[in-house]
Amino acid sequence: MSERDPFQSLWIHQQQEPFRMTTAELRGHAARFQSKIRTRNITEDIAGLLVAGIFGWMAFLIPVLTVKIGAVLVILGEIYVFWKLHTLAGASAKSELDAAASIADFHRDELLRQRRALSTVWRWYLAPFVPGMLVFAAGAIFATDTGATLTEQWVQFGLCLAVMAAVFGAVWWLNAQAVKALDKEIKALDEAG
Repeated sequence: MSERDPFQSLWIHQQQEPFRMTTAELRGHAARFQSKIRTRNITEDIAGLLVAGIFGWMAFLIPVLTVKIGAVLVILGEIYVFWKLHTLAGASAKSELDAAASIADFHRDELLRQRRALSTVWRWYLAPFVPGMLVFAAGAIFATDTGATLTEQWVQFGLCLAVMAAVFGAVWWLNAQAVKALDKEIKALDEAG
């Protein structure tokens, strides 16, 4: 095998300028990040209201007690998720950004706060729905008047669990990807500082 191409060697060993961002650029970046967090949280709030409305409607209409209990548990889980989303991962007020002594420190702290929230999403975002979804699904599938055999009901319940696991797994995976992106941004900010 021949020696490395001299141009390849030159490319590999070239000196790189460290990444620098002006204070104004960093302030704009931090403001856009906070706006993105606000938009995400508003979207989550709308989805939460939709979930609560649908499950509230089902709790009212469906006569099976287990289904009603499951629907109420889902609504309670949604209320908990709403509260945790805003306490763990809410956007900072614009006044906090404007009052920050160091924009870089403020932005880094916000990135870390969002990273912590997203890395534990399974605990505060997914787990609260599990009891309600299990009780709701069991109530709907194992109701005595479905006409399905017990074996068919267990198959349906298993399929329901598989779909729930797939959805929860996808949500967890998407949040894990967001954590990786935040890690890169934190690293770039640390290297620039």
